[in-house]
Amino acid sequence: MHERFDKYWKDCNLVLAIAVVMDPRFKMKLVEFSYSKIHSVEAAKYVKVVDDAIHELYSEYATQGEANRDAHVTDNSAAVTPPNGDELLDFDIYLSEIATSQPSISELEQYLEEALMPRIQDFEILEWWKLNTIKFPTLSKMARDVLAIPMSMVSSGSSIFSATATGSQMLDDYRSSLRPETVESLFCAKDWLQYPPATTEAPSTALVKMEN
Repeated sequence: MHERFDKYWKDCNLVLAIAVVMDPRFKMKLVEFSYSKIHSVEAAKYVKVVDDAIHELYSEYATQGEANRDAHVTDNSAAVTPPNGDELLDFDIYLSEIATSQPSISELEQYLEEALMPRIQDFEILEWWKLNTIKFPTLSKMARDVLAIPMSMVSSGSSIFSATATGSQMLDDYRSSLRPETVESLFCAKDWLQYPPATTEAPSTALVKMEN
């Protein structure tokens, strides 16, 4: 069982680590702390794997966002023709030159450099990202997708329930894509049917006692 757990944990721990980084209460700090406890002298190597992965993932989202913005600007430029003699045209060029000359910091770097949020009990992580969408437009979309990954999504034909998995415990293509609420309901129903509550006396006997 331990070998099976290690196999599946190796496949999903990177996704879980990225999800931890997207939590403003922990970010990379918890990853660094945890890996130092688990891997000791090799912790830096594993931390770098997480750091490289989250930067690569962010780059994909940023590239997609830039493409969408460029298409939006092109559509607006074609639809609206600026009037001749626009007095603010030079000002727009000036702003563009400033933005090009100044070193820019990515949303991800800004997010990681900011202080951690307090670890309050009723902290709503998705609500926090929703409130910070304007500040982190690209990163908030990435966080929404990462944090919304259902944990029932495992490889087809896999079983994480026991070392001697039977056919009924295998997750096929259909069951591996079920909603978490549905998976929970199925497990509860299975337990209720397999292990019905024990009754010490017949209902009719209990009813007679209540009437007396």
